[in-house]
Amino acid sequence: MKEIWEQDAQTPDAFNSVTCTRGREFILRLTTGADAFKAIQNFAKVNKIRYAKIHTSFMGGFAPARFLVWTPDTEKPENWHCETVMEIQNLSMLLSCSGIIHPRPAKDGTEEPFPAIHFVIGGAWNVPTIGGHLYEGSIVKGAFEVFITEIEGIEVLYPQGKAPNVHAQEFPENWYKEVK
Repeated sequence: MKEIWEQDAQTPDAFNSVTCTRGREFILRLTTGADAFKAIQNFAKVNKIRYAKIHTSFMGGFAPARFLVWTPDTEKPENWHCETVMEIQNLSMLLSCSGIIHPRPAKDGTEEPFPAIHFVIGGAWNVPTIGGHLYEGSIVKGAFEVFITEIEGIEVLYPQGKAPNVHAQEFPENWYKEVK
């Protein structure tokens, strides 16, 4: 039997929640040549951030923009979480981004901060308005600025039956529990 947070909703108004508190708050600025995903992940490592919200992007451009989009899994149609890398080479304007930083198991069995960032780009010649999960290789052009707010008072829960030392790609979803 799956934990309640892993189950499909039993009613249309069902939800799961935890209480957390704000920690440190940062404004992060990246400039031309920085890989947005890698730089945010490194920022979290350097500042020992396990949980944070990434919000209110107020400036940014990418060339290229690399991201994951949901795509059909032709081998296992029931797998709704299949993602494929997409790349836009032309200079694009970052229109919006938000996300979280949370711990994920690393390939070596340790834990690492993982920035899960949703974003929308467009606003440039021959660049459609499109979005997805920001991926390594999205290179900043000009400047990219976001607010990052640390979250405290929670701990990660992994799916039932999955050891925390299993690499993240084997279970992309997790949830949290409150800690005092």
